[in-house]
Amino acid sequence: MMRWFPACLWLAVGSPLFAQMVVTNVSVADAFVRSLDPTHNYGGAGALAVSGSIATNALGQQEGLLDSFMRFDASGVASNFNTGFGRGQWTIVRATLNLFEQGAPNNAIFNRGVGPFEVRWIADDSWAEGTGNPNAPTTNGIVWNDRSSILNSNLDEPLGTFVNGGTDGVVRLMLAMPTGFVSDLSTGDLVSFYLTAMTNSSVGFTFHSHNFVDSNQWPYVEIAAAPIPRITSLSIAGVDARITFSTGTNLTYVVEYINNLSGGTWNALTNITGNGNTMTAIDPDATAMPRRFYRVHLIVSP
Repeated sequence: MMRWFPACLWLAVGSPLFAQMVVTNVSVADAFVRSLDPTHNYGGAGALAVSGSIATNALGQQEGLLDSFMRFDASGVASNFNTGFGRGQWTIVRATLNLFEQGAPNNAIFNRGVGPFEVRWIADDSWAEGTGNPNAPTTNGIVWNDRSSILNSNLDEPLGTFVNGGTDGVVRLMLAMPTGFVSDLSTGDLVSFYLTAMTNSSVGFTFHSHNFVDSNQWPYVEIAAAPIPRITSLSIAGVDARITFSTGTNLTYVVEYINNLSGGTWNALTNITGNGNTMTAIDPDATAMPRRFYRVHLIVSP
């Protein structure tokens, strides 16, 4: 189901901001958990990992399943977008998770391989990172056996299935935009992700954590917002109506019309891909109607 964000029905006043705005957040907590050591924590490690059941390490050994948990603090997101666009005059349109892959990790605990894995938004932010690492695991943070108490299939939302690169470099994951996840970002809450391998996946994806020595390679999320569209002018050209409205670059807008606000159904006039400036939709022969009203929707797919 698509999410819709309507413009004002007629004319908006003031000068709208058209450009999208991006806020970047680095992770504030992260840890990987391991099926072969289900009671120990690895939250202090400089790396995170997702590993499937058929991936092996550099020695050809299968080191079990590895999943990762990540948490971000989105408390500054709303305030930044309120400052840029006006309070409540924006919507989040894109979120990208950026990870720095290490294609050939030198610790035998990490499997290697290219394959599919899933990213989920999880509603529970209460898990503890802990301080364990591959050489000195601890029990003071999240462990493999905690997953059943943290994951909740009734609340958690899938954000996409992805494939790692298998070599050193940045892996950019364009996340889906389901309602719970977007609400979490928009209200400035803590935001947690869970990364896990698909069934029988060959993935052995190792990437740097926020404990890695180089902070430039910590995981981070780019959150992009755009202003809610506003109709800036409504004019007549001959027998046609011209509806001009604000847009963001590469965002999709639907222009709709209705003849009677007290009843009836809104009808789609046209879809327009924004270019960051005002754009105009034309309603042919609109003057043949005694009256007509218009609105514009910004579409953000989940």
